[in-house]
Amino acid sequence: MQARLNSKRAIGIFIPAYIVVTILAIALSVAIGMIGHLPPTAEPLQNQAYLLSERFLPLLNLLVWGMLAWVYFRGRTTDRLALRREAFALGAFWMVTAIVVDYVGFVLIKNPISLTPHDFYIGQFPWIYLIYVAIFFAPLCETALVGASRRAAQPAL
Repeated sequence: MQARLNSKRAIGIFIPAYIVVTILAIALSVAIGMIGHLPPTAEPLQNQAYLLSERFLPLLNLLVWGMLAWVYFRGRTTDRLALRREAFALGAFWMVTAIVVDYVGFVLIKNPISLTPHDFYIGQFPWIYLIYVAIFFAPLCETALVGASRRAAQPAL
């Protein structure tokens, strides 16, 4: 059975997920800076608050993308194998889209938080790659967790 990704729904959920995770990541970094009384720096990758928050960003992404994967799959009654295949396709789609959007938004377009390709892909190692892995696995985790809870909630025959 072929996985049928609803691309309109995937894109429609990608946009708010990306915005939410970006806002939460910035808020986490600012909060760490305020709580720790850490001074701001001109270089984004030298900011101590950001460097501390980086360690939590993969988990933050897993949670946000997982919750929005739940929105994507809500109300679905497809068989488990088809759902897993669609979750795999959704995770791959969201990960590739995030990589492209990150490259355009944080490398190509010059802004106060833009980085060179080296700083973005090497300077943020391993965290940026763990974030992409989290985005990929979030729909798979959601289908596994929600599927397990649905099976547990069903009465035994």
